[in-house]
Amino acid sequence: MIKSMTGYGTASLQKEGAAVSVEIRTGNHRFFDPHVRLAREYGFLETEISQLLRDAIRRGRVDVTISLQASIPSECLISADTARAYMAAATRMGRELQLAESLDLKTLLSLPGVVLNQNSPSVEQEKAGLGMKDFVLAGVRQALGTVLQMRRQEGQALETEMAAYLRSIRDKVEAVRACMPAALQEYQQKLDERLKHLLQQVALDPQRLAQEVAILAEKTDISEEITRLESHLDQYEGMMNEGSEAGKRMDFLLQEMHREVNTVLSKTGHLEVTRLGIALKADIEKMREQVQNVE
Repeated sequence: MIKSMTGYGTASLQKEGAAVSVEIRTGNHRFFDPHVRLAREYGFLETEISQLLRDAIRRGRVDVTISLQASIPSECLISADTARAYMAAATRMGRELQLAESLDLKTLLSLPGVVLNQNSPSVEQEKAGLGMKDFVLAGVRQALGTVLQMRRQEGQALETEMAAYLRSIRDKVEAVRACMPAALQEYQQKLDERLKHLLQQVALDPQRLAQEVAILAEKTDISEEITRLESHLDQYEGMMNEGSEAGKRMDFLLQEMHREVNTVLSKTGHLEVTRLGIALKADIEKMREQVQNVE
């Protein structure tokens, strides 16, 4: 089963005094392209989150946004030394720059290191696996599960549409194969008539003329192209059943099919074959649009 590169999932988890919200969006990209946004103090988790994503998603752009609400501190301490250092620095700068204003209490309390929360784990504790780490990763896994489910559902829809186009292409290829004897006979007849008209005053060996007609007719034979088209269709169907990371190979096969159809159109001027060839190119182009979203 093939999978789409488009997906969306969210997760919201809560525990005593803390909450985490995770949003994951995935879209088209030639390669695996993760983008993780989370609070700076939890930046050490980015590598582990990216690995979680890589284990589940092989191809596509992945945008992850993580919002955290830390616990409300039950007891706070004020670092008087840190506050004095801020005030001294502000006073010196005020004198040097001849500024009258100084730090007020509200601004001072908002500066890093002034207010200390006894209940908050340190970054070192977080790195040791304590605090919010497991909580955040659980939210990512939950949102990722929703994304993967959506990608599978979208893949099923793509597979259904592609199967319909494959049947349409097979029918047209079979119709082209059925036209081949008539197209070849028509070409030989037109070529024979034109040569006779151009060389009516020249005596020609009928056997030699027949040989030349046969050689030129062979150059317009499209049986090899039709055989390769049928082989590409079989390979494509096998990739659809195989599923895993088939998008790039599918796109390559469709390019090859398009090339074979162009060769068929350049080799023959038969009206029905030309009509079928144009219709084949239209079906292949529609499939190429769809395959851009296959993982």
